[in-house]
Order: sequence, then C-alpha cells, then structure tokens
Amino acid sequence: MSVQRNGYSFEGLPLSEVPNGTNLLVTGPALGGIRTLLLRMLLRGNRREGALFITADTDGPTALSEYAAVGGEHDPMRVGVVDCTETGVDDAEHNVHAVGSPNDLTGIGIEFSSLYESLYANGAERVRTGVYTLAPFVVYSSVKPVYRFLHTLTGRIRTADGLGVCAIDPDAVETETLTSLAQAFDGRVVLRSENGEAAIRVEGLADQPDGWQRVEF
Repeated sequence: MSVQRNGYSFEGLPLSEVPNGTNLLVTGPALGGIRTLLLRMLLRGNRREGALFITADTDGPTALSEYAAVGGEHDPMRVGVVDCTETGVDDAEHNVHAVGSPNDLTGIGIEFSSLYESLYANGAERVRTGVYTLAPFVVYSSVKPVYRFLHTLTGRIRTADGLGVCAIDPDAVETETLTSLAQAFDGRVVLRSENGEAAIRVEGLADQPDGWQRVEF
C-alpha cells in the first residue's frame, strides 16, 4: 500500500488535522449528537480513502443510510460494515459482514481484518474506522477482553496509518471502565450538549483548538 504523508482532516468540524495512525475516543451523550459527530469524522477526504464501521446497536444498512445522510458516499468497494447486532445478516452487495453478537470479539476481529484488507485490495490507500458504540461490548463482556480487543484494533489501525474513532456515552458505563478503555487511545474528543447547542473539546492531542468549540449538527 502507498503511504500518504498528510494526516486526517475533518471538514466542517472545529478539529485540526491529526497524524496518520491516530486513534480517538469520542465521549458524549447518546442523544446529544455523538453518532452524527462520529459519522462526520469518518467522512472520506477523497476517493483514495476507505471507511469501515463496526456497529453494535444499529444494523449495517441503517449505519450506511446514516453515513449517507451526513454526506458520506457509499462505494461498496471502499466502504464496509461489520454488523455486530443480533439481527444482522451478510449483505455482499453493500459490503456488510454480520457477526451476530457484540460478545463475539474474536469473530468481530476476524471480520474486521478481512474487511480491512479487502478495502485496501480494492484500492484504498488508507482507512477510517469507526466503532459505535462501545457500550454493548462492555455489557456483553467484561472490561479486560474489551480492552484487549480495542488494543489490537487500535494497534492495527496505527500500523496501517489509518484513523480510528470509537464512541461511547460515559453515562452508560462506570467511570473506572471508561478510564480503562481510554488507555487504548491517543486522545479524546468530548462532546457536550446544552440548551440545544453542541460543542466539542479535544483532550490529549497537540495542535488542537483550545477549549470548547461549537459544532453544528
């Protein structure tokens, strides 16, 4: 694969470019726009980029529809989904790979690797990977195996000069659990929603805007 020197940018969001291989944890209220924020961070910067979703609370077709709703182009050669819901089904036409449960971390890892490689084989030079949401994984498994899964996932993304964006509502898990999971990431994007207005703040990354930055959804 060819390596691009430029990092990842986020059009329309108050975020500066991040280096290749960066993994971000996005935290915020489930009803405050966190899903939309993650999807917008996964918008491909150009046709040479791929996008891969690991979804545990909505099925593959829904995830792709939501991606299209924020401006994402669904090219099955460059975009795919690992569907971890219990009702998920394989859909080769739309490049959806079903696993069957958020508890099957081994199966999810296998499907992720297979899909990741296929996007590169189809011409993607780098891939943006998103996980929404981490909460079901923690519910179905204990913290340690989920952390090991995330450590492997983020390591693969880092090695391939990809971008990883994983989202979770901090109110859905214990503080100790969130602290443990956060160790797998390079930085955090915190979303808050107050009085109908949303804002984000970046923690742990250099060369980012200071303080809260308003964002429109």
